[in-house]
Amino acid sequence: MAIVNGNVIGNLSGKLGNLSARTVDGRTVLAARPSSFNASQEPAVLTVRQKFSVTAKFASAILALTSLVSIWKKVRNVASSVFNEVFQSNFAYSSIEKPTEQNIIAPEGFPLQIAVAAVAADKITATIPILNTASVFGADEVNLSANAIVCYYDPANAEDEPFKIIALSKEVAAHNFTQTYDLEIDLNATQKNTAAKYQHSILYVCVVTKTAEGKVVQNSSTFTKLS
Repeated sequence: MAIVNGNVIGNLSGKLGNLSARTVDGRTVLAARPSSFNASQEPAVLTVRQKFSVTAKFASAILALTSLVSIWKKVRNVASSVFNEVFQSNFAYSSIEKPTEQNIIAPEGFPLQIAVAAVAADKITATIPILNTASVFGADEVNLSANAIVCYYDPANAEDEPFKIIALSKEVAAHNFTQTYDLEIDLNATQKNTAAKYQHSILYVCVVTKTAEGKVVQNSSTFTKLS
């Protein structure tokens, strides 16, 4: 790296061959760039790179659900972004091919034991159990947000992506915490098209309690089902 003072033609910026120039505090800084760069193809490095890609896609899908973003914000390290918190909580569980049933869409919360759940061609269904036996809910917790991620994998056509992820949610006003609730969320046209291309799926479900004003209070742990 070289620093040029008193440049008679003004400050330089940009690239020329293997040199790049930028202006810092009125001085032109020249730096040599590597002539070429080849990413490592070592098996261990490839594994990390593939898991990184899988986990990043999974985390991005979670961040599409606002209730889950609010939950992750409550537990994240102040020096970390929500994305990084979700990513770091999931990286160890991802495989190099796809997310697994060990991945989570929410931080640890009250247990969510769903006896019946299914991923159909046009919707997802799940029987949300009686919740007041799983946790203590305050008088202000009156609404419920049901959130789901579906990871489709094993494409019928080998040319399609190895997996695809969709995000779904449904807001339930005045939820009765002493009764079961039959959750049903329809897929839109794009999501139906995605579902039709894959032979298997992993369903992830989390419920979040809210006040009448929409403030997130607490959440369940992640329920998963392979199909």
